[in-house]
Amino acid sequence: MTMKPMKIMRYGTKYRYNQTRNTKAIIAITAAVIVLVALVGLVIWRFIDIKNKHEDNGAVSLQMKDGAPATMEVLTGDIYMLTMPSAIDMKEVAFESSDPSVVRVDSAGHTDALSVGTATVTASSRNFSAECTFHVTQNPEPDRPDEVTTAIKANEDILAKNIATGNRDIYSLTVNRRTNTVTAYTKDENGEFTVPVRAMVCSCGTGGSDITITGDFSIYFQEPWHPLYGDVYGMFVSGFSGPYLFHSVPYITPAHNDLDAAEFNKLGEPASQGCVRMMVSDVYWILKNCDVDTPVHVIDADKNADPLGKPAAVKIPTDAKWDPTDDTEGNPYLGKMPTITGAEDVELKKGNSFDPKAGVTAADICGNDITSRVKIAGDVLTDKPGVYYISYTITDDFHLKTRVTRTVTVV
Repeated sequence: MTMKPMKIMRYGTKYRYNQTRNTKAIIAITAAVIVLVALVGLVIWRFIDIKNKHEDNGAVSLQMKDGAPATMEVLTGDIYMLTMPSAIDMKEVAFESSDPSVVRVDSAGHTDALSVGTATVTASSRNFSAECTFHVTQNPEPDRPDEVTTAIKANEDILAKNIATGNRDIYSLTVNRRTNTVTAYTKDENGEFTVPVRAMVCSCGTGGSDITITGDFSIYFQEPWHPLYGDVYGMFVSGFSGPYLFHSVPYITPAHNDLDAAEFNKLGEPASQGCVRMMVSDVYWILKNCDVDTPVHVIDADKNADPLGKPAAVKIPTDAKWDPTDDTEGNPYLGKMPTITGAEDVELKKGNSFDPKAGVTAADICGNDITSRVKIAGDVLTDKPGVYYISYTITDDFHLKTRVTRTVTVV
């Protein structure tokens, strides 16, 4: 693109006579704009800071103010870190809850909403007194989701409205063979498939004669099991063009406990002979929700064509025989949650050091080390005798969440 030369305006005598006055006005306006931008930036920075605290350790920071009672509407399981003005020494602050069975607080202001009800937490020291009343309601999120999947979900409100119509033709599927990602769309207000609602990881063809074809197709048959090339079997199969199918990772026999683990561990990269391989929960979702004639579009594009991104491809042990997302009875992964170890209760002598990370590890339901994702909320004032709670939270790629709280007692 060639830019046009800038036209330089040459001003007359009148402009030169008023130049000083106009310059002062410009300087004043510029200064005001700079101050405004700085204030907005400060607000944004503060918002980001609070948001990052919430995302980093699973807790929300709340500063208590002298003589200004606060009220918070919270959910069971929420964690708040109560802080004081900078002039207040936390070692001199005493915290107390009116009902520790509803909301408990430790010696550093770590506050846990334990059960439904109302409790007031007070913080007091010399010449300082503050309180916050917590109204706790039940957290609607289940401890464990009904579906175990790495899929990324979005726009569930729009999808719910479409489901409520009772129509079945509310989905289309787009396969990006370059990124090995399947995105499900639902209809917008104009009836067009533009609203992404679910992204799923997959494995398309390896290339050459085993390439996944591109184009516009539609689902034309569905079966719970179907034989595949190489004398293996696919579960929850939906065909979209001749021999090209959505199906699970290959099974040696048509049995839920005869998975080929090596092939499962290739998910997210080209691995098939042209079909679209997916986790059991994802191909089951297609089978259950996408009827015959559901549009299927296979494209070859970069990651910008995947509006929800690409979900994780989790590895399983090489001797595993089950897909961890299969909810069939007998699956050893059923009911499993991520684990956190090394966070046992401990007693310290006043003045001893304490590292909340030391010895703590975490693993997902497949045994993969995810220690680096552990979020730690809480503080221990080792020179202040008291009881402290340290919360460790981990969420794995299946969106399964585990929290462990250890008690540290300083004596």
